[in-house]
Amino acid sequence: MTVAVLVTASDGLAQFSPAQLYPGFFELQNPGRLDAMVFSGGYISDQYGVVQQGFQLEQSLTRYVGVFGRMTGYELFVGSNFGSPLSPDGSHSARFNFGRAQGGFDFMLYPGTRLYISGGKDFADSNADVIEGDFSSWLFLHSLHPVNFSFSSIHNYENRVTSTEIDVQALVLSRKNYMMTAGAGGAMHNGGIVGNASGQGGPDFGLYYRPWQIGLSVQAGYGSSRQYGEITMYKAFNFLE
Repeated sequence: MTVAVLVTASDGLAQFSPAQLYPGFFELQNPGRLDAMVFSGGYISDQYGVVQQGFQLEQSLTRYVGVFGRMTGYELFVGSNFGSPLSPDGSHSARFNFGRAQGGFDFMLYPGTRLYISGGKDFADSNADVIEGDFSSWLFLHSLHPVNFSFSSIHNYENRVTSTEIDVQALVLSRKNYMMTAGAGGAMHNGGIVGNASGQGGPDFGLYYRPWQIGLSVQAGYGSSRQYGEITMYKAFNFLE
């Protein structure tokens, strides 16, 4: 589906080289750009809960490619007699504490469309190797209510679980200093200790305050872990070099 969107009217695009489609693709960006983000959030359900916090640094290389590193700390609370898809080793325990270090590349595939590919390693109560892909695209950019489609998929090589989050949100209100989004999203887990696929979903809402570059996202719904709620907060910083 992604490839089909990027090569619409492929007969007309076939005659052009990558250099014509992406001018200056191999030219280093000058001035360069360093982006930083700190984030924190929590998830609670009838079965388990997660608290996470971390930061991400990204350095531009060209107008279309950047490198990034991400460090995240997790506190995982698992209810008795429940094998959480997030559990590092699949055992039943009251609490896990572990960190995750990741690094990879950021690709601007098209204006408003980005793809992050990364690999990483857990430490402390988890020793897993992980690989992750994050995709985000804004559609109908020239309309009053653009729509954002995003997904994030991560595979944990220790418990052999693949977790995928999908989200669709529309810009419902935009003012000079803030904007609000609303939509629906969910997550799916399959493989490894989970066995048969399980998942959850529900409505979500977002708020972004432009002057401070700070955002808030909340979601609630129902799924394999019954009722759940999730909140994420983040703050961005941008620097020209």
